[in-house]
Amino acid sequence: MYQKMLSFAALAALLFTGFVQAQELPEDAKCIVAGKPAKAEAAADYRGGKVFLCCDHCVETFNKDSSKFAVLANHQLVQTGQFNQTACPVSGGDISEEQSCKVGGTEVFFCCGKCKAKVETAATEEEKRELVFANETFEKSFEKKPSYDLKDVKCFMMPKKGVKEDKVVEHRKGKVFFCCPGCVKKWNEEPAKYESMANHQLVKTGQFKQTACPISGGDIDEEQSVEIDGVKVAFCCQNCKGKVESASTDEAKRELVFGSKLFEKGFAKK
Repeated sequence: MYQKMLSFAALAALLFTGFVQAQELPEDAKCIVAGKPAKAEAAADYRGGKVFLCCDHCVETFNKDSSKFAVLANHQLVQTGQFNQTACPVSGGDISEEQSCKVGGTEVFFCCGKCKAKVETAATEEEKRELVFANETFEKSFEKKPSYDLKDVKCFMMPKKGVKEDKVVEHRKGKVFFCCPGCVKKWNEEPAKYESMANHQLVKTGQFKQTACPISGGDIDEEQSVEIDGVKVAFCCQNCKGKVESASTDEAKRELVFGSKLFEKGFAKK
């Protein structure tokens, strides 16, 4: 009995250690209650993400009244990469990469020099944080970073290799993932060459959904479907399904469904 308990404890410790290693916190991430270095294992749910504290007592304190720590919590969500900036925190307008300053060690962007100066000239670091990360401002300027299930997604440049979340390019206002910088470079040199494969990945990663038959543009019938490289595609009728199903290669099938014009006809961003 003792050995079983010991084995279970060892397994639990191993799993816990794996979780901690998976969540790499920035070195300057501080507990938003006590100001001590934050720990991955001392986490609380907040805004669909996690805030990290230093101990169970601070987790309990935060959970009792999270609104008391909102500014610091919102800042930490950005600091830990869980939220992205989408607008100027002062005006709500489009941000410029040339207009930025650091707030609590985190780079924040603005629409113009005037908005930047309003924050940059604040008397204290606390006032700067308040101007950028107070709830009302935060909600109009930041949004939760989308999470992608990349477990079974392969790089379409090198199909034997899995993709990595940080090897990414923008495509159709979505994200396309690769395995290495070399593949990203190849894409950037000739994106049109890989259009159908990129569109296919947008569907496989859940960023786009099917809305119509890619051949006719008509309503889809779930009973008339074909699987193309792990993605189920439905058609309006047997004729449209047959046109794709009878294509001689997987590449030809993919081109018939995920080529630029057909993709725009049959799929839409979620």
